[in-house]
Amino acid sequence: MPPPTSDPIQARLEQLLRDYGARVRRLLQSHGLDQRGIDPADVEQEVRIRLWRAIERDRSAAFHASYIQRVVATTVVDALRRAEVRAAEPLPDEDSEASPLPDAAAGPDRQASDSERMDDLARCLDSIPERRRLPITLHLQGFSLQEIADSVGVSAEAARKLVSRGMDELKSRLRECGHGEFDE
Repeated sequence: MPPPTSDPIQARLEQLLRDYGARVRRLLQSHGLDQRGIDPADVEQEVRIRLWRAIERDRSAAFHASYIQRVVATTVVDALRRAEVRAAEPLPDEDSEASPLPDAAAGPDRQASDSERMDDLARCLDSIPERRRLPITLHLQGFSLQEIADSVGVSAEAARKLVSRGMDELKSRLRECGHGEFDE
């Protein structure tokens, strides 16, 4: 058993984890996170962080099993959404043969072609209304829908719609410029 701490928030968190830690782990296991490529230990750590923040916000609050269960559920949902948005490709095993990297010294024809495509992309992006342009730009840079929503000042659902409709519009404009079809 760890030595008692002088920090009341830390002591309260440790007590919550002693009281509900096994329940949290059972709840996480019941969601089958590892089958979806999500490490349950990472989600458990996120639950701990959220509980710690809740204790910081309201030191006198009583955290019952239903509250703990709600924290676990929202954390799992957030983890599933993040995994869906940023699906990670597994790294190749050391034993497997790695695919060669593309030639870093691309010829002048390829560089010119890439430059033209980037110019066309920039022109197409500039022609899209501002309300959709920023969300699309952030999406293309790899930001999550929640991060886009926070940056633009809208809900996550509104950000999803802005990105979806904006990407459809961008693809249409790129097709008009002669850049063919796009994977969905």
